[in-house]
Amino acid sequence: MKPGVAILVLFYNKLDQTIECIESFLPSGQNIYVLNNGSDKLQWKKLQVNFKQQETIIFLDAGSNLGVSGGRNYLIKYTKEAWIFSIDNDIRVQPENNWLEIFEKFIINTPAAKIICPALFNVHENLWSQQLFLSNSANQISVETGNLTESNIFPGGGSIVHRSVFNTYGLYDEEMFVGFEDYEFGLRAMVSGKGELKVYHCAQIELVHDHRFQKSNNDKEAVRQRYNEQKLKASYDRMVSKYDIVFEHDWKWWTQKQVADMTQNKRVSQLKTALKKILGK
Repeated sequence: MKPGVAILVLFYNKLDQTIECIESFLPSGQNIYVLNNGSDKLQWKKLQVNFKQQETIIFLDAGSNLGVSGGRNYLIKYTKEAWIFSIDNDIRVQPENNWLEIFEKFIINTPAAKIICPALFNVHENLWSQQLFLSNSANQISVETGNLTESNIFPGGGSIVHRSVFNTYGLYDEEMFVGFEDYEFGLRAMVSGKGELKVYHCAQIELVHDHRFQKSNNDKEAVRQRYNEQKLKASYDRMVSKYDIVFEHDWKWWTQKQVADMTQNKRVSQLKTALKKILGK
């Protein structure tokens, strides 16, 4: 019997990209669960109307923004399929017509695999993401990167995970509203006594991640919430205190760059940067 894969999508504005995301998964014939996680009411209505004829799409409404961790947990608890494919709503899958077949062959050939990461191409950086490997030496956490076939951490919004993984290690930490929830999950496994995560990488399935410039005010606000420095710092502090670790991570620079790229006109952004240099700020 073929494995069932629940495709989980958190919808927080960015309507056009969410439609593209869902459309790329439709050929698989798998159920696509879309959770309204605090989106603009008009965008949410338009999304449902756009796919009203699609029986494999299940629309759910959280009633408010539960954050990344809370939203994913909501969907994990709602669904029953053995495999969970959580995806950010600005990601498309390739090849659309047979990624599922590739996945099925992969788990037959690699029966031990319970966490599978497709290759991830970041359009905004024009780069393939490297895999991450967490190391802990005297509570000093370091992150190694490279083209690895196996690792011990997976991106929450771009991985296919067997439900047994969450049964073993628990769901995402909902006190971490956004950011670092995947690092925390990897660290949790490391100290659990149940063994660290074993993540397999499948380059034949590709995810195209596109942090586009957003034009509407609602979509810009979604970006600002996703990269809210106060909330990200709260998640970072939660993780560091929870495991009593030292973890140096230049997240502020990266966060500010994402917000600038997606909400500010490039010419205006360049002028602001030049002005800061002139003023010595």
